[in-house]
Amino acid sequence: MKRAASYREDDPKQRAKTADDPNDDTISIADRAYKIIEARIVQLKYPPGHSLSEHQLSQELGISRTPVREAFRRLAIDQLIEILPRRGAFVTDVEVKQYLHLLDLRRQIEKFMAIRAAKRATPQQRAIMAQLAAELRAGMMDPEQAVFVYADRAYKGLIVEMTRNPFVAGIIAPMHALSRRFWYCYRHQWNEDEAQVAIRHHLLVMDAVAAGDEAAADRAVQTLFGYLEGFAHRVLHNEHII
Repeated sequence: MKRAASYREDDPKQRAKTADDPNDDTISIADRAYKIIEARIVQLKYPPGHSLSEHQLSQELGISRTPVREAFRRLAIDQLIEILPRRGAFVTDVEVKQYLHLLDLRRQIEKFMAIRAAKRATPQQRAIMAQLAAELRAGMMDPEQAVFVYADRAYKGLIVEMTRNPFVAGIIAPMHALSRRFWYCYRHQWNEDEAQVAIRHHLLVMDAVAAGDEAAADRAVQTLFGYLEGFAHRVLHNEHII
């Protein structure tokens, strides 16, 4: 499976290439700006309510304001920022009830994705998924890192490819970004074994897809989202107590 090279915002060579490479058009630069700003919002480096400046970001990233403005437009569509006339752009709030609405929709989309992936994946893709699952089980990385990076990698990359549906990636990507931000935001409400529990639920989906078992994939997604909704209700309950 062919994967694009990773882009690191802290690599000055890559930042210089973003700004100065004549082969990069405005759209590709805007895409890089979008990914950098999205990651900062999701990881709470830009917390809810944070004011975003086109001028400041263009200076920091070494690009013009046009691609930053395009990135803002996309982030607003994804509901990660809100653009207010004559006031500017602000990071949106994280609301538990909104997240539950998101999960309700995600459940249906990811059920479709898992079933299609189980049915349509190539032998090579199944082997890669099985390897990802094996590495998760082997504890090759910190559980918390695995929740945010490794399990997510399987969804964002491989399962999307396995569906062979050209519309899935664009639909699910912003939902995953909003969901990751929710988990970062409420990291303080995790139980001691929360990361391990989350990984186990992701593994059920990964195993079913790798095995090509459509019925098991369906059941695994339902179990996963039962867990995700349970965590959200726990957060909601704790907020009411406070």
